Amino acid sequence: MKKSAIIIALLIISITINAQTWIKTDGGTAFKFISKNEKGTKVIPNMILLADLYGTAKKASNPLEDTVIFNSVSSDKPFYIPTEQPGLQNIFYKLHAGDSIEIKIIADTFYNKTFSSPVPDYVAKGSIVNLFFHVQEALTQTEIEQKSREQNTPLIKVDSLRLKKYCNNLKGVKKLKNGLRYKILKPNPTGIMTKNGSMVSVKYKGWLIEGDVFDENIKGEPFKFVVGMNQVIKGWDEGLRLMKTGEKCRLIIPWYLAYGSHGNGPIPPFTSIIFDVELIDIK
Repeated sequence: MKKSAIIIALLIISITINAQTWIKTDGGTAFKFISKNEKGTKVIPNMILLADLYGTAKKASNPLEDTVIFNSVSSDKPFYIPTEQPGLQNIFYKLHAGDSIEIKIIADTFYNKTFSSPVPDYVAKGSIVNLFFHVQEALTQTEIEQKSREQNTPLIKVDSLRLKKYCNNLKGVKKLKNGLRYKILKPNPTGIMTKNGSMVSVKYKGWLIEGDVFDENIKGEPFKFVVGMNQVIKGWDEGLRLMKTGEKCRLIIPWYLAYGSHGNGPIPPFTSIIFDVELIDIK
């Protein structure tokens, strides 16, 4: 059995035998320790946590059943998670490398505050999200950069080959000088052009080159943000400035315009990503 699978299995088993006290934080969120490792590196602000994460929530279609929303075991790849994660940072600051915890957080708070996105259609609004979290490593920015330098050459090469292969199979793709590629899937010549400072509303779907979808709001509420204000990844700020209202565009974003050397949740470091974005409105 893979190491991370063993860890997650121990977390789930531990829940049935562990009577640790639940500790409440802001907004109705609570957590408890499953196991502690006080000799491990203390988590402090501005660190990156290399962590195993398994999360469930109640299904919108049947609130009595759970659906898995995170599972680093399936890919055997831990998540890279910044400590400055809204709604969770005060929990992270109480941890050490090697600690295992369970977190209970309201779905609306988790998605709206932590990810700045609406609750997915398949998750029951107002339900509790259960997160089982094991900290493998707690790394400073300097340590992350050092770790990245040791790993980045092979990772960047693999990502570059994947990206080239994907783009070779896609006709009509344009490329900017900064490496962002895009293809207008649905043009609208009479639409309003986006510019810096525009408040935009968008529907989107994001996936890895291999095809794994990591985020979408196609059936949910539009996502709103101000273009050019660093509220989203650079690839989005650049890409939205190419669009008019009513248009749909595929953005093929290189890793350095996406989540860089750190990655984000299910998106590994040095990973190019793809979004189909539909620009609904500009204000």
